[in-house]
Formats: sequence, structure tokens, C-alpha cells
Amino acid sequence: MAAEWKPAPVIKIYEALGAVADGRVEVDGDTARVASSDKAKTYDVRHDPAAGSITANDNGSYWQGYLGYPGIAYLLERGVLIYDRDLATELAGVPWKELATRYRNDWAKVEKHVRDDLSERGVDLDRFDAGLAEISSQLEKLALTKLSPRLRPPK
Repeated sequence: MAAEWKPAPVIKIYEALGAVADGRVEVDGDTARVASSDKAKTYDVRHDPAAGSITANDNGSYWQGYLGYPGIAYLLERGVLIYDRDLATELAGVPWKELATRYRNDWAKVEKHVRDDLSERGVDLDRFDAGLAEISSQLEKLALTKLSPRLRPPK
């Protein structure tokens, strides 16, 4: 039996929502191409709904064992995961790559930066957190497994 994905860090749900809001998810049936926030890279996603399996070639999915933001973005875009579209709208235009570089891939600092920005713009963080928790819960209930073969991340 195929291995299950580890739970995704919540910051990857933020990133996925941002990718959807920015229109960076191009779905073609059970596959997708997801552009990075700076458009420098494109990630491939493949999904086998009948088998309950998915794969993506981002670093998190390939090296860390959790379904990264491209896979989550695909599931959001396809309607597999139900979400409040206002959550995505609030994350439109976030320069994820720039923030990751600035904070040396310290995702807790990136998350704090984004949350501070949301708060300054008057976003209800309790409602926002509830939406993230709902998406995370749905992901867990899907119990998706890793679809083979895996593709290496783009350089």
C-alpha cells in the first residue's frame, strides 16, 4: 500500500490559497501546473482520485514527505477541498519566495509577517484561523497517499 502524506504545515495552506487567488493553478483533468509566486518555477501535480493518491514535485512534497502547496492548491482549485474564497482573496499577491528568502526559510517568521499584514488590513484572524483549520481537517480526512512515480523538483 502507498504511503500516506505527513500533515502539511499550515503555512503551506496559506501558500496554496495564495496560488489559487493569484490564478497560478492551471488544471488539466487530473493534473495541474502550479507557478511559484515569483513565476520562476512551475510545479507538476498528478492526482488519481480513484486511488486516493496525489503527487507533486515541490520541495516539501519531494523531500519532506508532506503534500506541499502545489498539491493543496490543485485540490482547492478542483473543489476537492471546500473553502471560504475570502481566505484566498486575503492572500493574493503575497510574495512567498521573497519572504522565504528574507527570513531564510524560517516559515514561522514568514507566517508571522503574513499574519501581521493581515491584521493590519483588518482581517478577522479568528475567522481566518478557523478556515485554515477546516482545510487542514479536510486534508486529514482525505488520507491521501503518495502517487508514484515521483518527479524531482525543478531546479
